[in-house]
Amino acid sequence: MKSLPLGNLGTFAIAAKHLSFTKAAQEVHLTQGAVSQQIRLLEEKLGFELFIRHHRRLELTSAGARLAMQLDHSFTELKGLIKALKDEQNSDILTLSVMPSFATKWLIPRLGRLRDMYPDLQLRIQANDGEVNFQQDRIDVAIVHSLVNTGDCQATPLLKDDVFPVCSPAFLHDTQLESPSDLATVPLLNDDSEWRFFSPYAEWDSWLSMMKVKGVVASRGISFNRGDLAVQAAIAGQGVALGRTPLVMDDIKEGRLVCPFNEKLDAGNAYLFVCPEVNMKRESIRSLLRWLVSECYFYDPEASLTTPESVAT
Repeated sequence: MKSLPLGNLGTFAIAAKHLSFTKAAQEVHLTQGAVSQQIRLLEEKLGFELFIRHHRRLELTSAGARLAMQLDHSFTELKGLIKALKDEQNSDILTLSVMPSFATKWLIPRLGRLRDMYPDLQLRIQANDGEVNFQQDRIDVAIVHSLVNTGDCQATPLLKDDVFPVCSPAFLHDTQLESPSDLATVPLLNDDSEWRFFSPYAEWDSWLSMMKVKGVVASRGISFNRGDLAVQAAIAGQGVALGRTPLVMDDIKEGRLVCPFNEKLDAGNAYLFVCPEVNMKRESIRSLLRWLVSECYFYDPEASLTTPESVAT
């Protein structure tokens, strides 16, 4: 069967509702003859009759009644979908692209406070570990690492990204780590997600070089393509990971992780709030940025790069 005449199906659904070509004609602004002709053409196309035509009334055939019932159900669903799409277009839902590890370890635990401060803010979170194409992916704002190209967008630094060794308290107790050279005797946990064009052990190599430690082979451990996995492995006592400040601050505060050494590698990296300039006109985006900055400042002033007062209200 060739494609169905959708316009004729719509006319049939209306005629079936009224059981009258005349009333259907009034609703679709056609003549009674035009409606009758559309139904005839539809019946020819389908290969079966839809109405029993009495002298002064119409009656649906069995096939016509089944088709009318299905069309009524389908048109009701279609109307609901159109309304939902229209409501979505008219709403102020923000689509936030955020790195998966940052979302898991920092953002999600704080969403309750965002909801308390801005209960009407509608947020859609999209996990993305690469560069963001705002227009193509229909992204409004993003939180990215400073190693990711942000193009011509406006960028606001949120949190410094120092890296430093972390492990579970039980692991530290069992291994008795006293100096960085002792790392040669324990498994190292690697996060290579930020180093796609470098060695997967580049961060450990940089930290060990800063500490002037020799003889520690980072590749003896396990590598993960997400920072939160390396952190979770450290919490589980599987070794020593290099923790990024935003990804381990909660675990350190709550005692799930400890820092065996105090030295931090500061390569000048940070997590950034990134947004096309034109989007900053939306009050909902400015509200989200104000909350993010205040949350970073409130929770860990030393790690914050921006104070609440520096974001225009």
